[in-house]
Amino acid sequence: MKVLYWDTFAGISGDMALGSLVALGADPEIIINQLHSIGLTEFVLEVRSRKVQGIQATDIDVVISENKHDHAHCPKQHDQANGHKHSHDHNHNHSNRRLPDIQKMILSGALSERAQKNAMQVFNVLAEAEAHVHGTTPDQVHFHEVGAVDSLVDIVGTCIALDQLDIDSIQVSTLPWSYGFVHCAHGTLPLPAPATLMLLRGYKFRESGITGELITPTGAALIRALAKQSAFPEMTLLNVSYGSGKNDYGIPSLLRGVLGEI
Repeated sequence: MKVLYWDTFAGISGDMALGSLVALGADPEIIINQLHSIGLTEFVLEVRSRKVQGIQATDIDVVISENKHDHAHCPKQHDQANGHKHSHDHNHNHSNRRLPDIQKMILSGALSERAQKNAMQVFNVLAEAEAHVHGTTPDQVHFHEVGAVDSLVDIVGTCIALDQLDIDSIQVSTLPWSYGFVHCAHGTLPLPAPATLMLLRGYKFRESGITGELITPTGAALIRALAKQSAFPEMTLLNVSYGSGKNDYGIPSLLRGVLGEI
């Protein structure tokens, strides 16, 4: 059985998760083709290597190919956490998708059954958390930034990559607690963002002493939907990868992916 252990010493976001899987050998071309099949065509996926405090890591950037703006959004239901500056598509339909719209997209394409099921589960738990925080129902949640193309690419792309690598289970380390505030569509929110904390009920945290967003709502939703928390499992080590974040909080902004066999 293939196990992925996400070592979240510097947190987790959508692009860090996807970067860690591409670094383990998931094929970006296959990911792009499958994303195109669900109607996500207005993006370019930039994959490059970068050194983070001397460690070679895979950096993922989603560049939107129309209405380009550099914009740092809300708890970029995604990656402001890691200082992500994205080109965003501000077409209203894209930036305010609801859960039923996203479900329809996921089911419309050429994704494997496992990738579809995982992607649906990530968006379901995210919608439930957002609905709880904002006092509405999951179907009525406007995903704002998470409905935008880049966040869809990160979440669905991660599920495609997990399927490609034939990973049977994901385990995750103790999570880092951080401080500060983030400005977004809802106003100023405390960190960790309210939806992030709703998603991570039942998970263990440790003090990080860091001011800044380490775990984004997207990263938290991936953990909630797909991962169990545990000490490092007894396994044969197959490979190690690093997915890069975009910020510098004094520690390497990396998600370590440890692939093993049980």
